[in-house]
Amino acid sequence: MLVATLTAQQSQLFSFDRKATIDFSTPLPDFFTAVQCIEKPVPGGIPMKPSSESQKSKVHPSTLSQNTTLSSPFVGKNFFANPFYNSTPNDNDIAVSNDCKIVSVSNTLIYFHDCQADSSLGTQSLSSFAAALNLPHDEFDPIIEYDPVNDRFIIVFLNGFTDSTSSIILGFSQTNNPKGAWNLYSLPGNPKNNGLWTDYPMMSVSPTELFITVNLLYPDSSWQTGFVESLVWQLKTSDGYNGTTLQAAMHDSIFWNGKPIRNLCPARGGNAPYGPHQYFVSNRNFATNCDTVFLVKISDTLGAPGQTVSVTQLNSNANYSFPPDARQFATHKMATNDARNLGAIYENDILQYVHNTLDTSTGFCAVYHGVIQQVSSNPIVSGYIINDTICDLGYPNISYIGNSSFDNSCIINFNHTAPTVYAGCSVVKTDGNGQYSNRVIVKNGTSYVNVLSSALERWGDYSGTQRKYNEPGKIWMNGYYGYLQSSLRRHGTWVAEIALSPQDVGIQESNQESSLKLFPNPVSTIVTLEIRLEKNEYLNFVVYDLAGKTVKVLLREYLKAGLHQFSFSPQPFESGNYILKVFNADGDFFQSRQFQKAD
Repeated sequence: MLVATLTAQQSQLFSFDRKATIDFSTPLPDFFTAVQCIEKPVPGGIPMKPSSESQKSKVHPSTLSQNTTLSSPFVGKNFFANPFYNSTPNDNDIAVSNDCKIVSVSNTLIYFHDCQADSSLGTQSLSSFAAALNLPHDEFDPIIEYDPVNDRFIIVFLNGFTDSTSSIILGFSQTNNPKGAWNLYSLPGNPKNNGLWTDYPMMSVSPTELFITVNLLYPDSSWQTGFVESLVWQLKTSDGYNGTTLQAAMHDSIFWNGKPIRNLCPARGGNAPYGPHQYFVSNRNFATNCDTVFLVKISDTLGAPGQTVSVTQLNSNANYSFPPDARQFATHKMATNDARNLGAIYENDILQYVHNTLDTSTGFCAVYHGVIQQVSSNPIVSGYIINDTICDLGYPNISYIGNSSFDNSCIINFNHTAPTVYAGCSVVKTDGNGQYSNRVIVKNGTSYVNVLSSALERWGDYSGTQRKYNEPGKIWMNGYYGYLQSSLRRHGTWVAEIALSPQDVGIQESNQESSLKLFPNPVSTIVTLEIRLEKNEYLNFVVYDLAGKTVKVLLREYLKAGLHQFSFSPQPFESGNYILKVFNADGDFFQSRQFQKAD
């Protein structure tokens, strides 16, 4: 473990006046304008990606695939949110308030939803959100955060691709209603006046402050070859919520051995925001067979005497590698970009993070899950690879779902795709110590994606996830979804509620009418399930225990529309309560019923 410390005197202080306000409580004129270049060149200056087969078993991480011993999480309410609107990649992020208001963002759209009423609250474009700022129409890379301490929302996105037009747009909700009024600010995208522009924001909140990380690039260069450095903005959230002058500090020159650390990923609080210090994690994004991890810490609050920025270089016990492109139907593929950190959480003095990597057993793209123990004293890194024998997995994020100082459970969500599986999203549960559940499909796509003129599509730059802070054991996430728009093969955003218990997501509704009936109950001999289908369906019948662990896959069968009776014997099961769940071919939850196996 090697440590370098920079004094905060290297940082610069700024102040920014509020530029405008916007109010979504009344409908705003919105033309949803966007222009999509469908002939984007493949960026140069990064390692060539060989085929999956040529990458197979070429390098050997010290820890391979996950140990799937945990019970699976449950998928609750889920729905299609942000549609395609002439923009790729489909950058997904999500925030949900304690009173169940959801904001789901993609590269051109902001989608609002009331998850308590299970109803849409409408859609606004990024351009309409920023219209009052009178900036060039170049909005991209939106991220959204809910601050549970102050019960407010914060949105950040970028504008402009040159040093003269680049800016960071910040929106702070004035209340806990995202469909109400917002205070708008604009930060310079070329803050050092050295001919650079700002790309790829990430953020986290402490109880009193907001931290935003960005990359500075040369104009007219790709994000790979034009990179100069990553920096951190530190701001007071109360200024933004109140609409007063925004106090800020910019921390730059965060280097290791004279070289800038690339893509600083903030570690959000697991159970709640933490502070006043803040942690960030990074790695060597383009390396092959590498174990280097960078842990960055900003101490104390904005402007505090003696504030420092420290960099600690660590070595994981499991290597990561530059990921291959993911496979779609036929020759179509998805770009995985690099192995940068995409999500991180900090709880119980443990920092857990995720990013893309290579699975050497298959040659496919997989998810790397890193765990840094004893962060504040003697940090030690362990790594695990979450893989699949059929699908490429990529663009993960992570949320804490534990409930105590001894519980480090998290939900990891990610995108999936394969030649025989249309692009969608999945989740796994982990205990934070190398144990995992089976992969649970949240949603499979209904089409492969074909937006660009080449066979290489953008798979998104990030996915969203957030703990439901006032409902322990539950998170909300959003991910990539391939679908047909008329005859066009597009990508959109799928939103889902994920929980540890079926009751937490309202899976069983035994007192309501349904198209599925189970009898007798309790049962000792034969269970009969009566099910009516409105259309032909390929169904899976699976029995779970109440902890969510798979007990038995009973049947996979193609059924035609109409009334059916399915029967099985529970005799091999021990006495107790079970849940029979029925899924369709896309992995969508169809129906479930709880039954009791009698003595």
